[in-house]
Amino acid sequence: MSLYQQGTFAPDALYRWMASPAMDRFGNIGIGYSFGGGSHFAGQRVAARMANDPKGQLTLKEAVLVEGDAAQTNTLRWEDYAQTAVDPVDDCTIWYVGDYVKKDAPNYTSRIGAFRMPGCGTQ
Repeated sequence: MSLYQQGTFAPDALYRWMASPAMDRFGNIGIGYSFGGGSHFAGQRVAARMANDPKGQLTLKEAVLVEGDAAQTNTLRWEDYAQTAVDPVDDCTIWYVGDYVKKDAPNYTSRIGAFRMPGCGTQ
């Protein structure tokens, strides 16, 4: 076994952590992760790369799944249930679930989203 690719995604000075990747049937990679810093409460974002893109880079634009509205104050735990997975029905749709805190909420909430890479499902 050997490492095929790796990289660091830091397009700005804000923070991204707890990444969870998935690969569709064409080798495209989608990745979901927590995001925050500065004036941004912790939320969830996704980014991706096509199979033929340069290794170790997320070349498709970062997208916001959900923005956090408040700071987490009642626990030290975060992202117990975050996951990225490819839908077994079409092996194309990438699902991601991650956490954020709503304004005045006592606990965090989970957000689920799905996306497909360009051309996936049409080939």
